[in-house]
Formats: sequence, structure tokens, C-alpha cells
Amino acid sequence: MLKLKLSIIFINKYSLYGVVMKKIYLLLLLFSLLLKANNQLEITQMINNIFQEASQKKDIIAMSAHNKMLSQKIAKDVVMIVNGIDVEDYRYDLIHSTQTFNDFLLAMYEGNKERAITKTTDSEILYELEEIKDEWAVFCKHILKFYKKENKIDMTSYQYIINNNEKLLRLSHKLTQTLKSKNRLNTNSNKVMEHTLKIADRQKMLTQKMFKEKFLIYIGEDKKRNSIRLRGSIILFQNGLKGLIYGDKKRGLIAVSNPKIKVKLEKMWKLYQKVKGFYIQKKINKNEMRQLAIIERLLLLYATEIVSMIENTLEY
Repeated sequence: MLKLKLSIIFINKYSLYGVVMKKIYLLLLLFSLLLKANNQLEITQMINNIFQEASQKKDIIAMSAHNKMLSQKIAKDVVMIVNGIDVEDYRYDLIHSTQTFNDFLLAMYEGNKERAITKTTDSEILYELEEIKDEWAVFCKHILKFYKKENKIDMTSYQYIINNNEKLLRLSHKLTQTLKSKNRLNTNSNKVMEHTLKIADRQKMLTQKMFKEKFLIYIGEDKKRNSIRLRGSIILFQNGLKGLIYGDKKRGLIAVSNPKIKVKLEKMWKLYQKVKGFYIQKKINKNEMRQLAIIERLLLLYATEIVSMIENTLEY
């Protein structure tokens, strides 16, 4: 596993469990007042521990979900570097994404004092982490071949990344689901939040997966397989985005009612409509591919903002 100087996207501390934690806080505070005892310090510490534990669990789940997207973004960045498109920009993104992915693994194994994350001791989570670590150790060696400008294009490493990035996605998804199942709060509001976040996180990942698949088709690489994958990705993306905006009983989605989030979702939908045709049509030209590359970055930005906004509210 890499030992890198790491950077990470920080997420608001009191998001996923905010409302529930406030209720717990008030109950404990009332309890402490009723006691009128000499153990006020112990009760205060208990309250602080509850907040810290909730924040830690939320943080870990968010980081794990973010890594699902990064598995696809890393592959996309490598594809663009190999094809000589905006190489320095994509190399910068590749290095940052790799560091961020690695940062999560380090935090799980060793803890992270800055984020108040303690190292993992749960045997099931450790088993799934080992699966990711084993794949990441090999995957990362191949990524490093694209770090420096002077490095020649290593087609063996390129093929490994193209062939195995979705394995890394599946393993990261499996771990995220396990983390959620072990840290779930069984309240109706949290079930809605959890499912909405799941779909929103998937949208973020799909912005990268769709573009990667479309570009591989564009350069003629394994067109049949990538065309099948792209069709599936488009269906998931469209259904997910429409479900978040309008609701979808079949998929258990309730329409997001928070006005600010809804506006952002609608903007994302309009943006997607500009490139929907490029994704669907079999052949596109170089200019259309460049337009798609620009919009893809904006879609990822919107998706990331939406996930953050959903995390910071329980209003649906």
C-alpha cells in the first residue's frame, strides 16, 4: 500500500446523523439535569463521545463511497493521458485521485487523528479491506507508470487499469454497503437519507464511468463490450437523476423536496440533456468528444455538490 502525502475532500462534520444526534443530545442533557449529581463531567464526556462516534462513522462511509467514483475517475484519467488529451490536467487529477483513494485505506488501517478516525478492528470490515488492499497494491503500481511526463506510455499498465478498474469499483461498493449496514440508524428519516445518498453517490460515479466507456468506444477499443456497458450506465444515470427529481416508487425513491438541492438536480438534468445525444449516438466527431469532456467535468462537480448538500440536510 502506498505511503503518500495525502489530500482529501473534507465533508461537514454533522450531516448524516445530525437530527438524530440532536435528539439524543437533548435527552441526555435533560437526564443530566434531573440527576443533579456530581457526575456531570462523565455525562458531558458521554455526550461528546456520541457526537464524535457519529461523525467518525459518517466520515468513513462518505470516504468509502467517494472511492467508488475514484476507481472510475482514475481509469478515465489514464485513458485520456494515453491518448494525449490535456495530459498535464489529467495527470494532476490522476495523482490527486490516487492519493485520496490511498488516504482512505490508511485511515481505516492506521486511524487519522486529524479526522478523529480510529483504526478499524471489526473482522468483517478488515477482511473486505484486505480484498481492496490486495487489488489496490497491484493497481497502484500500474498507476505510477503515468505519474511523470518523461515516462513512456506503458501499454501493459494501461491494459491492466482498463481491465481491472471495475473490480476495484465492485470491492469498494461491497465495503461501503458493509459499513452502512454496521452503522445504520433505524429511523424512517435516516432510511430515506441513506437510499437517497446511495443513488446520489452512484450518479457521481456514473459521470466518470459513462465518459470512460464512451471514450473507449470513440478510440475503437473493445467497442462491443464497452457499448453494452455504456447502455447500462446511461439507463442507471437517467433513472437515478429523474428519480431524485421526481421520485420513483419502483426504485424506492422519494423526490427531493429541499429547494436548493432540487434546483441543483434540475440544472444537472439540463446539462446532461446537452450531451445525451453524444452518449447515445454510435459515432461522434472530435469536436463533440471535446464538448463531452467539458460537460463531464461539470456533471461531476454538480454531482459532488449534490451529495454534499444531501448529507447536510434531512429535509425530504
